[in-house]
Amino acid sequence: MAFKRFQNIVAESRLMLPFASLVAIGACYMTGLVADMLWMQLVCLTLSTYLILELNRSNQLLRVRSQMVSSMFLLLVCASIFLFPDLRSEILELCMIALYMMLFHCYQQRKSSGWVFYGFFCLGLASMVFVQVLYYVPILWILMYHHLRTMSMKTFCASLLGVVTPYWFVSAYYLYNGEFSFFSNHFKELGVFSPLWDYSGVTEQQYVAFGWTVLLAVVGIIHYLNQGYHDKTRTRMLYGMLMVLDVLTIAFLVLQPQHYSLLMPIIIVNTAPLIAHYMTLTHSWYTNFSFSLIILITLAITAYHIWMPSSNFLSAMVMSACSYLPL
Repeated sequence: MAFKRFQNIVAESRLMLPFASLVAIGACYMTGLVADMLWMQLVCLTLSTYLILELNRSNQLLRVRSQMVSSMFLLLVCASIFLFPDLRSEILELCMIALYMMLFHCYQQRKSSGWVFYGFFCLGLASMVFVQVLYYVPILWILMYHHLRTMSMKTFCASLLGVVTPYWFVSAYYLYNGEFSFFSNHFKELGVFSPLWDYSGVTEQQYVAFGWTVLLAVVGIIHYLNQGYHDKTRTRMLYGMLMVLDVLTIAFLVLQPQHYSLLMPIIIVNTAPLIAHYMTLTHSWYTNFSFSLIILITLAITAYHIWMPSSNFLSAMVMSACSYLPL
């Protein structure tokens, strides 16, 4: 048995998830949970945390008993806590985790049309708030064929039906209210692209959160490509799916940064299992050091995001007070 270092003891501890939950609750409170009545966002975040906990448990993403996947998910959410007030981001996050839960059940089951339908139904719900998520449909078909080994004519038809079903329900509402232009305006966004590499609207906070999350994604991907052979074939296929979607989403955000607030949640969902695998199943002295460093830097970035708005507020107050002073 490998020697357990500090990182392994903490990663396998039952206290890691409560700690991450306390950090998340504190960060949400400081971001305006009570003041701005962001209760719906909190409900979505809570459901997302529960689902990603079940995603780890039911698919054995980690070879040891650990809550590190859900813990790192919460900490990465805190590292982008400025996205929390945006309800669309939380809905998209929840739908993507639900999509993975459904599709992972379909591994090597070509007759699992029901799970495929429910998974793509979640994707259809996500497309209601971010229509560009439909770009993932052909990618998911390829991954279903190559990684999940579940593609068949029945599952293909089930995926199409799942994506379309949410629009059937919504269409009744809009037709009843006479808003016939909803669908044309909604799907027209699929063909709208901003100039490439246009970062004029990206803030300093967004740069920091994106850079740190991508760095963790790179660390997790490199680690898994080197050490993933220890896992079962099924687990390797699931992680391979997460890596492909993570890289493509990062490339999407780099090319079209105007979608930052709706692509970052997808990157966080994909990155959390990858970096959790690295932090839980490594044993060397430098990974032990990097474990503590990752936790501390993530907490520092969270504090930075919380401090920045209050700092700007205090600066504005000071400037306003100084304007009344005789000079």
